[in-house]
Amino acid sequence: MLSSLTPYYWLMRLTFLKLMAYRMRYLTGIATYGIFVGGQFAIWQAVFTAKELGPTDTLGGLTFAQLTTYLAVGYIARAAYFTNTDSEIAARFQSGDVTIDLLRPLSFHGQWLAQAAGETAFRILFFALPMSVVLVPIFGVALPSGDGWWQFPVLFVLAFIINAELNIMAGSASFWLEDITGLMSLKRNVMMLLSGVLVPLHYLGETLSAITTVLPFALISYYPTMAYVGQLGVDGHPTGLQALTLGVVWCLVLRAGNIALWRLAARRLEVQGG
Repeated sequence: MLSSLTPYYWLMRLTFLKLMAYRMRYLTGIATYGIFVGGQFAIWQAVFTAKELGPTDTLGGLTFAQLTTYLAVGYIARAAYFTNTDSEIAARFQSGDVTIDLLRPLSFHGQWLAQAAGETAFRILFFALPMSVVLVPIFGVALPSGDGWWQFPVLFVLAFIINAELNIMAGSASFWLEDITGLMSLKRNVMMLLSGVLVPLHYLGETLSAITTVLPFALISYYPTMAYVGQLGVDGHPTGLQALTLGVVWCLVLRAGNIALWRLAARRLEVQGG
């Protein structure tokens, strides 16, 4: 069993080493994420001031310190699990290199999941951790609250899997659409909103909140960060167990969807380049 996973380990390792050559690009990206969090910080500070809310007052169940922590942790986590798997699959399809992937005695999806894991491992060490060193003291990010110390890492793993599966699904669309540039742009913008990175999903109103919190996007950022600030199971929010169950269900659904999509795609492979 373990020997069958060895090739995927080496793919993960090679991806990690390849990205080492571009580590400065990720370090400079810390400034970009710092601007995002700083902008969000200023907006919500203005909202709390306009509503004359003090440090202990809450907005949607979150104090200003909790909301700041939510936003900073959300962006730090996104920096760790974000990958370009969708665009890389599309590029290999357009160049014809996807045929090499098909000739390998390995699972097509397994190859890309392994590479996504390698990129995430690299991003944690050279992007998320340095970003934490910068953002935590600047914005006063608090430590995990309640059961967040164990719920957050578990939900983070589920977030990585769901994000990777969604990227593979989008990349596989190139077998039909050929050019998925527009689709990738739409997907990333939709994910920014529906994952809860920009604003906690329960701030969207009762109807939208009920819809968005059961979608897979919510498991990418909203539930992990809500767990971090100790809000799962509080004020009517789903419990940690409910969030974990929802995450496992979506992992299985997306995996089954990708398997079915791949079977259809492999039958109609049409390479554009070579």
